[in-house]
Amino acid sequence: MLPILFVTVFIDLVGFGIIIPFLAYYVESFGARAAVVGLLMSSYSLAQFVFAPIWGRVSDRVGRRPILLLGLLGSVAGYTLFALAGTLSLLFVGRILMGIFGATIPTAQAAVADVTAPEDRARGMGLIGAAIGLGFILGPALGGVLSNLSHVIDLPLFQRNPYSLPCLASAALAALNLIAAAFVLPESLPHERRGTGTGERLSRIDLLTRGLTDPRLRLLVLVYFLFMLGFTMMEATLTLFIERRIGGGDHRLLVRRVGYLFGFIGLIQVALQGGLVGRLARAFGERKLLVAGCLVTAISLAALPAVASWTGIYGCSFGLACGLGLSQPAVVSLISRASPPDSQGGALGISQAAASLARVVGPAVGGLLFEQIAPGAPYLVAAGLSLAAVLCTRLEA
Repeated sequence: MLPILFVTVFIDLVGFGIIIPFLAYYVESFGARAAVVGLLMSSYSLAQFVFAPIWGRVSDRVGRRPILLLGLLGSVAGYTLFALAGTLSLLFVGRILMGIFGATIPTAQAAVADVTAPEDRARGMGLIGAAIGLGFILGPALGGVLSNLSHVIDLPLFQRNPYSLPCLASAALAALNLIAAAFVLPESLPHERRGTGTGERLSRIDLLTRGLTDPRLRLLVLVYFLFMLGFTMMEATLTLFIERRIGGGDHRLLVRRVGYLFGFIGLIQVALQGGLVGRLARAFGERKLLVAGCLVTAISLAALPAVASWTGIYGCSFGLACGLGLSQPAVVSLISRASPPDSQGGALGISQAAASLARVVGPAVGGLLFEQIAPGAPYLVAAGLSLAAVLCTRLEA
């Protein structure tokens, strides 16, 4: 079961990662301003914020498999519309569809929780994290290659819109993933463990208020939110920081270099989450891993404003990748273990909704700090947020 989930999540994240290097330039090709680029990025995360807990709760009732298949089907539609959009409004619709139907990661995490013993859960969550990281390694690089191929393929669509080819490639990957999962992905949640509260409301507010009544779970979700808030502030401004501090040349060269950087970060995550997190969790426990990951992240973020070379950027990125690789599976495992067996999908959905909310707020706050205070300000504030997450972790213990 775990290898099948790994492949499903991996292919899904490859398709998502393909569009990362050129997303901002694709939006600007419609004549949009930089602020609109930020809104497009936020719209994806906002859709995930709304739908992640809903998909998680529904999967607690009907099973994990139908939700995962529905997510892949919706992703095919979202990527296709994104590739063929002729207006900025259709671009937003396509991106929102990607967010709605890409909000099924907590369902995959719940499937891992279904089939693993508590002591092995960190390893299972680490495999899902490794699939995500590996997708980020291959996706951005593949997106850059396909964008360049658009110029040599003699088709009107690709000549008019060089970014449509990688977007259609994402749709094709999602379609292949859907076909394969329909045949080989089993159901992980037995009928006797499915929730029976079919009359419950599924609104986001209801899920958050009812799902966070447990003080321990509330603190763990807050830790996840604070950590991801700081991390997304860094992600949203890193390309601008590199361009201003180091100089990126033309956009095509900068996109390629940033793609390599994200691939490097993904490679470190894969090495940690796929091979080491399980052993480290058994040796030290998830809570110590979470604290260590937040501290490493805080140090790397605090050092970032002082760097002025690609060597420094890669050094800080190494620390950030290690911090994320340790923290993310540890906190997800702790959240899973803090929730009852028949509501793990809902709890993990709530945690993913909190992370999505951080991805909505983080880029806007990071951009404001970058422009209004100083280019290094987002990273210092983000370092403080990681330290606050450490404090919350100590309170939870």
